[in-house]
Amino acid sequence: MSQCPVCGGEEDVVSHTCRIKPYKDKTQRGHQCRSCGLIRYPDNVGHFAKVIARQSTEATLRELRNATDERPGREFFMAEMGMEIVSKHNASVSFFGSGLNTDHLWLKRKYPEIQTKLVDLENMQEAENFEAIPVATPSDVVVASEVIEHFTEPVEHFKSLLRLVKDDGILICSSNIYDGTDVSLHQYPFVPGHVAYWTPLALIKLASDMGCFVDFRTPEVGLTRGGPRKKYIIFYKSTQNMFRTSLYFGTHMHAPSEA
Repeated sequence: MSQCPVCGGEEDVVSHTCRIKPYKDKTQRGHQCRSCGLIRYPDNVGHFAKVIARQSTEATLRELRNATDERPGREFFMAEMGMEIVSKHNASVSFFGSGLNTDHLWLKRKYPEIQTKLVDLENMQEAENFEAIPVATPSDVVVASEVIEHFTEPVEHFKSLLRLVKDDGILICSSNIYDGTDVSLHQYPFVPGHVAYWTPLALIKLASDMGCFVDFRTPEVGLTRGGPRKKYIIFYKSTQNMFRTSLYFGTHMHAPSEA
């Protein structure tokens, strides 16, 4: 029997078949931890493509959340929220795994005094502010939108991500969080490339082991097409940022996102 890479608990072999469109009848086989609930689908690996079929579900979702020439996208709002929480409007902001998304340009135009960085496996935008993941430098705010579900090595990949956050900084991730309901009625784990279906307990355990606090908040898009499992997962090391996060959400009903 295999062990969970996050908590060390025993894992069951699971098989889930989607019952809803667009992935109806697609079957995923993987492992589910008996302790923290993390579900892993190691065979559902995908590869990021600069151009994907325009009629695909993946293309539609990416277009809805990414920036366009007319409006900013989700990562802009995540970054702006992080800047307000850490109270640094001249902050350094890293966009992790953004691919071709240009929210960093929207943020720089609105806040010219900040430093933005694109952190990724390759420089898809040929940007001057690109930093490769292994040599990327820490920032005040790190944004990782729709990234952590792609982590084939959950602990090691999270270590690489959290390394980019300053001790008094904040990491904001966006992903769907498994809530214990019927997986066959969820689209998210059947999307190609989604190899990790995180639970609150798995992320709390991981954060604790890495010396962080973690918070879960519902973005505005979670009230509509994002669905009830769409969350921002907010990591920070300092108690000051814990209170700052509480202060922020004391006056904001939901976390900001694209419409």
